[in-house]
Amino acid sequence: MIKKITFLFAFSCFLLTLMAQSADVLHLRSGKTVQGTILNYTEDNKIVFKRAEDDIVQTYPLEAVEQIQQLPTSVEEGWRTALPIAQEKKVISNITLNDGTVHKGIIKSYSPEGEMKVQLKTTRYIVFIMDTEVREITYEMPSAKHVSEYLSEEPNIDKPSFERRKPVYEFQEEGWFNTTSFAFSFGKRERDNDVIFFDPNFQEATVTQSAIGFNIQHIMGYQFNRLVGAGLGVSYDAYDLEDGESILSVFGHYRGYLSRSIVAPYLGLSAGYGFALTNKNQGVVTAEGGWMIHPEVGLRLGATEKTNFTISLGYRLQDAYYVQERPFNGNIEYRNITYQRFLFSLGLLF
Repeated sequence: MIKKITFLFAFSCFLLTLMAQSADVLHLRSGKTVQGTILNYTEDNKIVFKRAEDDIVQTYPLEAVEQIQQLPTSVEEGWRTALPIAQEKKVISNITLNDGTVHKGIIKSYSPEGEMKVQLKTTRYIVFIMDTEVREITYEMPSAKHVSEYLSEEPNIDKPSFERRKPVYEFQEEGWFNTTSFAFSFGKRERDNDVIFFDPNFQEATVTQSAIGFNIQHIMGYQFNRLVGAGLGVSYDAYDLEDGESILSVFGHYRGYLSRSIVAPYLGLSAGYGFALTNKNQGVVTAEGGWMIHPEVGLRLGATEKTNFTISLGYRLQDAYYVQERPFNGNIEYRNITYQRFLFSLGLLF
């Protein structure tokens, strides 16, 4: 009898040892690892799991699981995947950053250094630092009727039945872009010599002026990453409507966005050459252009993958030379000008 009891006790210890060695591990997409035993797989894609730390039975949706593994019985055996389908499902994850920005995509990998690689809907990738950038990660459930089953507490009937959706960051940080803008320009015209004009009596006089104009431009380029984008642009500047001073410019353009957020500040720089235009209706018979440079700071309003609005303030320097004949009194004006203009721009980015 004692031998039987001893045998049963030893056999039970052996079974317990085997169970401990074959314990399952859930690697959740949030980066958390849970150890225990898988009790069941349900037909609606859920895993019934008994946690080893407290023996609590909990149901996990398959959408929340990155990988299911078993602890190896020996170092040589290594890890083996118990449920390959968990790796094949394309589960949409919502990654909320510390600044409130939400990125929507598929988590592709976690690195030992704490980096998480996310594939956006546009097939582009973004890398986040889990410890310093990410606040929380949630997952879209299979259907709305199962949402209540994933809540950690009972729903409150006093709460509204709807939830305001946070804006999702889907801005195309890599790829081709186009931007069209319209701007008001205002400032002074600095001249090497003030306006010199000669009348039929050969009398000379000088004047100074300030003027308001407008600018229309389009830029096409390629965004290599969030901080580096380059392109080519063309613009039309009407610097002075009354005197008929206008310039058509071609230029290179740089822009970089300073944050991954719904409203993101950006820096821009345009530099090129402007071709001054004659205007016979207003007596501009000779027009010569010059170099142009235009730094700017702005905001991108929105973070969709299609069209976003932009608003910016820039400072434009432009050289030009004009000879103008006044039709009413016969005066001839020679103007060597350096425009110094602030540009307040509104634009579309697509």
